[in-house]
Amino acid sequence: MAKTAQAVPRITVAYGNEPLLVDRVVRTTVTQLRGSEADLQISTISANGEDSAAMLREASSPNLFGDTTVVVVTGIDQATDDIDAAVREFAREKPDHAWLILTHPGGVKGKNLLDELKKAGAEQVLCTQLKGRELRAFLAKDVASYKRVMTDDALSALIDAVGQDLRLLVGAISQLVADIEHDPIGREEVSEYFAGITGVTGFAVADAVWERRPADALRSLRWAMRDSGDLSVPMVMAMAAGLRSIVRVAGAGPGASEVEVAREAGVPPWKVKTLRHQWSAWSGDQRRLAAAAVALSDADGAAKGGVGEGTSLDPEQKMLALERLVLLTSSREAS
Repeated sequence: MAKTAQAVPRITVAYGNEPLLVDRVVRTTVTQLRGSEADLQISTISANGEDSAAMLREASSPNLFGDTTVVVVTGIDQATDDIDAAVREFAREKPDHAWLILTHPGGVKGKNLLDELKKAGAEQVLCTQLKGRELRAFLAKDVASYKRVMTDDALSALIDAVGQDLRLLVGAISQLVADIEHDPIGREEVSEYFAGITGVTGFAVADAVWERRPADALRSLRWAMRDSGDLSVPMVMAMAAGLRSIVRVAGAGPGASEVEVAREAGVPPWKVKTLRHQWSAWSGDQRRLAAAAVALSDADGAAKGGVGEGTSLDPEQKMLALERLVLLTSSREAS
């Protein structure tokens, strides 16, 4: 049974650098409030925005219509003095018609504010990157949410195939439980489903794309699809994993050591050099990199059968969509 609005903490802090977990904290809190607050209004503001403090104060002030409000403040570690003061005011006054959700990526910035909020009764939810047993336990719980079962060996095969990007792993589980009907889902089914990835072919395609080697990328793609059948979904996932890793490594800055970057980006230290090289191929062409992210989203829909209601693509159409994605993304020429 969903919590009533009164049972939801007036202030919730999603603390950590795992985007999927942060998103789930925000989504779960909003869902709980919507269960009993039909007129709930939602506002999202940035902690370093110029007008954020005024927006927070306005949202938490009483209104003529009696609407309830939830305000999501992102990146509270970068809070301006004004938003810091506004958040503290909210914590002291706790308006009975408003709730506050804050996101903080971790670290020492903004610690004084977090300590103050904790004293005021804020609930802090840990959203750090999962590894080892914690990651496996989370994935097993995610499988169970579909009322399905996956063996320990299958979970190992899944992590080997997809990597440790939590959003991609959760997406892979969603696809597996949709396509495989029997329980438990075993290592053999996972290995067969991600055959091209497990054999490193998918990541070979991804590396060629992000290194902007279109001929090599297309050759590897056609070889993998010829030998292993329809690998559209895992191919797109491998490319998406590569893009996310590149962006994370780029965000760490050139002065950080490979060990530091690996820890921050959630990749093996040996992979950092490759990812930095791939970023160098895109660092002066970030509009195309953004366009590549959009193209990946479109290709994901095609790989799963089509994005329109009632659409269904056959293997040849999926292959054409993948080839177009690979060529347009990896090419240095304008599309």
